[in-house]
Amino acid sequence: MHKFAGLFVVLALGVVIAPARAAKPDFFAPRAGMDADTALYLDAWTGDANAVERLRARLSQTPLPANANDDWSYLCDFENHAAQYAKAVADCKKAVALNPHGGEADTLVIVKLLQHQPTPHAYGSARVLVAPGVRVPVKAGGYAGPALADTGAQISVMMQSVARSADVKMLDVSHRVGSTTASVAGRIGLIPEVKIGNAVVENIPVLVLPDAQLRVSDGKQTISLPFILSLYALADFGRIAWLDHDKWLALGSKAPPPFPGAVPMIWSPDGIAVPIEGAGGRRAAQFDSGADVSYLYASGTSLLSDAERASIVKATRKIGGLGRIVEQEVRRVPRADLTLAGHSLVLKNLNIAKQPEAGEAARLGEDVLQAYSTVVFDFGTMTFSVHN
Repeated sequence: MHKFAGLFVVLALGVVIAPARAAKPDFFAPRAGMDADTALYLDAWTGDANAVERLRARLSQTPLPANANDDWSYLCDFENHAAQYAKAVADCKKAVALNPHGGEADTLVIVKLLQHQPTPHAYGSARVLVAPGVRVPVKAGGYAGPALADTGAQISVMMQSVARSADVKMLDVSHRVGSTTASVAGRIGLIPEVKIGNAVVENIPVLVLPDAQLRVSDGKQTISLPFILSLYALADFGRIAWLDHDKWLALGSKAPPPFPGAVPMIWSPDGIAVPIEGAGGRRAAQFDSGADVSYLYASGTSLLSDAERASIVKATRKIGGLGRIVEQEVRRVPRADLTLAGHSLVLKNLNIAKQPEAGEAARLGEDVLQAYSTVVFDFGTMTFSVHN
C-alpha cells in the first residue's frame, strides 16, 4: 500500500483544491532564452535574499510582470515559512487580490493567526533512530511517541488527543482542510516545544485534526499518524541527514556536512526540490520523505530514455490521504535509470502520476533515503548531497 504519498500535497483552509492554473516552469530549467520575469521568479525560489528583494522591487514597477500573481504567491508562501508573518499578511493580501480563489487565501488565514505569536526557534543537535515510515521518537509536553519526519509536509500536523497532551495553544476555531483525498475540519495551533533527542524546536505552527482523520486504512491494515513534523520545523536546525540507509536521522551539527558533488537545492511550492537527471536531461524533483515510494509526474517522462518510454504500461496505485485510501489510474515504467547528486539511482516499477501545478518532474520518497548510506539536506548552503 502506498502509505503517505500525497497526504498533504494540498492544504487548503476553506476549499479542498484550488482551481487549476498553468503549470510552473521547471526550477532547474536553463535560463537561456527565458524571459527575465520568469527567470527572476525561479531565482527567488533559491531563498537568496538578493533575488527575493529584486523580485519585490520588480513588483513595484509598472507595468506589473505578467506572472505577478505567481510572484506575490511566492512571497506569501516564502514569508510564511520563514516566520515573517507580518510581512506575509501584506503580501498574501496582494496575492489574494489578484487571485481570490487561490491557496494564498488559506495562507492568509494562517499568517494572520501567527503574526502576534512567538516565532519558531531550533537549537541543539541529535542523532535518533528511525522506525519504518520515517518515524522518530519525540517529546512534546506530555506526549512521548513517534513523529513522522516529513519533508513534504507544509505544516506540522497532530491528532486532537496528541495536541491536548502536547499543551498545544489553539489559535482559532474550526476550518475546512483539504488533501488529495478528503476534506475535514481542522484547527491551527502552536506547539510550545518539541524535543528530538537533545535537539529542541519551539513554537511550531500545527494543524490539529480529529484523531480519526489521521488513521488511514485500506481495509486490511490501519496506519496511525499521531504527529507529522513538517519540513520547516526540521529545516530550522540548519542541516538534516538520513544515515545508514534510513536507520538514523541526524539534526544540526550531528548531521554531516555536504559531500563533494553537492547540488543546488531550492524551495518549491510543495516544499523542497532537488535536480534529478536521466537520459533525457535534468529536471526538478520534490523530495518528500513522507512518501514511501518515489514516482514521476507526466512531464518526468522527458527524463527517460527512448527504451524506457517504450516500456511504459497502464497500471493503478493506492494513495493515502485524510482518513482514507483512494485508487488512481496511472502509467508505470518497469525500470528507470536516473542520477541524483552525481550518484546512480535505479527506480523500479515507477508510477507516472498526473502533472501537478508546481511543475516538478518527480517526487522522491523514503525509498531514495534507503538507497544511500547518507542523504544530506543543508539549508545553510541550500545544497543536497548523497553518499553510497
